[in-house]
Amino acid sequence: MATKTITIDLDAYRRLSRAKRDGESFSQVIKRVVPMRIDYKKWSRSLRDALDEEALDTVERRVRKRSARSTRER
Repeated sequence: MATKTITIDLDAYRRLSRAKRDGESFSQVIKRVVPMRIDYKKWSRSLRDALDEEALDTVERRVRKRSARSTRER
């Protein structure tokens, strides 16, 4: 596995350290706490082969609704 060294300030280190669970690495903390971004357009295109039009429309409406709600909460 490749690794990368990063520099963070002491406050960031302390926060990361407090989030760390017993036996957990800093990499595991970051992966648990920082969500992966999903490319919803790519994901939606991949569903076209697996879902019928009605199901796909339902998924797309829900994604748009969540996106709109998330934008309003910022």
